[in-house]
This record gives sequence, C-alpha cells and structure tokens, in this order.
Amino acid sequence: MKLNNKKFGFTLSEVLITLSLIGFLATMTLSTVGSSVQQRARLAEFRTANAKMEAAIQNISIDEGKVYSCYKVPDQDTKDNFGLSIEGTPTEKGNECHNAMLAFVKAMGGTRKCENDPIADGCIPKNYPAAPWGTLNKAYVLDNSMIILTNSSNYMKLFAIDVNGRKGPNKWGQDIFAFSTRVSESVLIGNRTFVKSVALFPPDNPENYLGGDASKTTEQMLKESAGIRE
Repeated sequence: MKLNNKKFGFTLSEVLITLSLIGFLATMTLSTVGSSVQQRARLAEFRTANAKMEAAIQNISIDEGKVYSCYKVPDQDTKDNFGLSIEGTPTEKGNECHNAMLAFVKAMGGTRKCENDPIADGCIPKNYPAAPWGTLNKAYVLDNSMIILTNSSNYMKLFAIDVNGRKGPNKWGQDIFAFSTRVSESVLIGNRTFVKSVALFPPDNPENYLGGDASKTTEQMLKESAGIRE
C-alpha cells in the first residue's frame, strides 16, 4: 500500500507577504499606543500646570492682601460659559501688570526671567513658534522646567505656559496653552465696583491658539482635565 507523503508548506512569497502584514499591523499598533501614551502624559502635565497656576493666583491675593489691577473684563460669553455674575463693569487696568506677573512667577517657583529677548537670553529654544498675540518678549522659567510666556502689552491679561518646557513639540495647543486672567468676583458698592478676586480662563478667539491637527484649545484641555468628554 502506497502512502501519500505530500508535504504542505508556504512559499517564500507567502511568508514575505505575511511578515509584511504583521510588520505593518505592529507599526500601526505601536503608533497608536505611542500617541495615546503621549496624549495622557501631556494631559497630566497640563493638569499639573493648571492646578499650580490656580493656587498661585489665590496665594498672591492672600499674601499681598490685594488684587493686582491687571486683568481682563469678562465678556458675556465668559460669564455665560462659566456661570459668572459680575456686578457692574470692572475697568481693565495695566499699570500694575509687571508687578503682578513677577508675583505670579514667584508663586509658581520661577528660577529665571528673560524680559528682553527670550531666545537670545536662553529661556526658550531657537525656532520657537511666534505668539498669536504678537511679540513674545517675556519668558519665565520655573523650577519644574515649565515656561511662562507673555509680552509687555499683556502680562497677566493674556499669557501662555509651555507645560513641558524646552522639550518638543513646542506647538500651540499641544504643549503650549494660553490663558487669560479675568475678574471672577466683584461687588458694587454705591456706584463703584470693587474686584474681589480674579481667576484663569481660556483666551478669546481660541482657534488662534492651535498649532496643527493634534492641537487642542485650552478649554478642551480644561474639560478633559475635569473628566468631561464632548
């Protein structure tokens, strides 16, 4: 009796095609996993920065015993979106803005300031992206390597924080996020308005602070930090 001893196997081309498919799938999986890990790390950095900034804003008022006259008046959208009820119409002032920023940087753990040319002075790397608000001529490095960015026209009224410092990607909406200091509580006594506290809010025109497909607005990051999914 004859036995059928035929052997079945894969051809070289089939093996190569299979390996190619496995390699492709592995690359896509690693890319997705890597992107997810990076996003979680960026969100954790943002949470840390935001929590520290909120504490610093409150501590300044307590330590200094006053609210620096450097803030933006909340518009109606800000009032509606964040449930603010502001008595009267606070007046935006700027004569104390530099002192307010220095107090803020100190409360944040500032270790270095560059108030002329942040790139030449070494606070930010070369090819750093331009600021949507115009000139970026103020940078303050913190003890955790984060960097606060602003200019002499805005200071605390409009600034940004780079949540991972000099490391890349150094792009708006990815590791650089803008904030605006605005009145959060005031009281009307007679015909005069007194500001009781200020807080951090997303900037106006959030679409100006995006730097690519992977970028997110400050408001989106705040919602994700609070566990709110749109």
